[in-house]
Amino acid sequence: MLTDKGKISVTQLAFLVFPSILATAILSVPGITMHYAGHDMWLSPILGSLIGVTVIGISLGLNRLYPGKTIMQSSLLIAGWLPGKVIGLGFLLFLPHLNGLIILEYGEFIVNNALPKTPLLVIMGTMVAVCAINVRQGIEVVSRTAQVFVTLLVVMLCLIFVLLTGELRPAELLPFMENGFVPIAKGAVAPAAWFSEYTVLAFLLPYINSKKHLGRTMLVSLVVTTLAMTVTNLFCLLLMGDLTDSFAFPVMIAARYITIADFLQHIEALIIAIWIFGIFVKISVFLYIFATSAAEWFGLDDYRPLVIPLAFVSMLFSYWVVTGAAGAAALISASANIYTMMFLVGLPAAIYGLALLKKGLKLLSKG
Repeated sequence: MLTDKGKISVTQLAFLVFPSILATAILSVPGITMHYAGHDMWLSPILGSLIGVTVIGISLGLNRLYPGKTIMQSSLLIAGWLPGKVIGLGFLLFLPHLNGLIILEYGEFIVNNALPKTPLLVIMGTMVAVCAINVRQGIEVVSRTAQVFVTLLVVMLCLIFVLLTGELRPAELLPFMENGFVPIAKGAVAPAAWFSEYTVLAFLLPYINSKKHLGRTMLVSLVVTTLAMTVTNLFCLLLMGDLTDSFAFPVMIAARYITIADFLQHIEALIIAIWIFGIFVKISVFLYIFATSAAEWFGLDDYRPLVIPLAFVSMLFSYWVVTGAAGAAALISASANIYTMMFLVGLPAAIYGLALLKKGLKLLSKG
């Protein structure tokens, strides 16, 4: 039984997924990919997007085999009650870890770039409180807020890219693939971890009112996300070159390049606005998934009573999982990216593989 009776369209789902991937990636990925791939950093998101294709395929495959079921519900049917509950518990233990990191990244960014004298608890707590109110309204309200904020996000991001074109140095693209393919592949691990977050589809597909053009829309969403990540990397490279990996948030530094006469300055405020819009949707989506998954695991009919307690748990995890900016940096390292993909790619792939095996054995027994 679904814990939310609301329904959304395929387009609204795409609006939900876009900031869920890009909100944190747009600031962190350029520095990480430059560290590994150097001047070929712009190619790494393209390679990493293959994980996105894989995860979309797994999510759609599970939905096709078990229509109307989230991955929490279908795992019970695929693996059996007890193993399915263990799999669900694995997701429930991972989600507050992921939520906590997202919340902390938001807080650290705002403290370092906008409100240095405001306590971190106040910054994170106010955002989580607003997201919790949003999530309690249901999937329809969450998706509508995403439509509004993503539209603003895209417009402002395009404006920044247009204003930066005069500062670009195309020579930074050279030498092309100086050290071969391996550095690009290493750089692709970080974008791949973000693309693995397309697993949100496995939790949200049952709330779609019509599956028409679902696969095509999700692939278009993936292409747009990949393009946005690639262009962001490209602009950072053409502006800052080898210095890109010297900054925690290269896009923020890039925005400070923009000065037109004396009337258009401090455009980095737009980056902060983009970050807040995107992170609001991202925290809302993952908190919604956390609350509905917990309700399904405990067999509850309504997820809403769980939202506030689980938002508080996510806040606790934001303090528990890391200690300061250095700890946050460690949690977006190579090993942490593999840890993320283990839950968001490996576990769903294992569930889907078992589902296909069961279906194959059933067909053989009938034959």
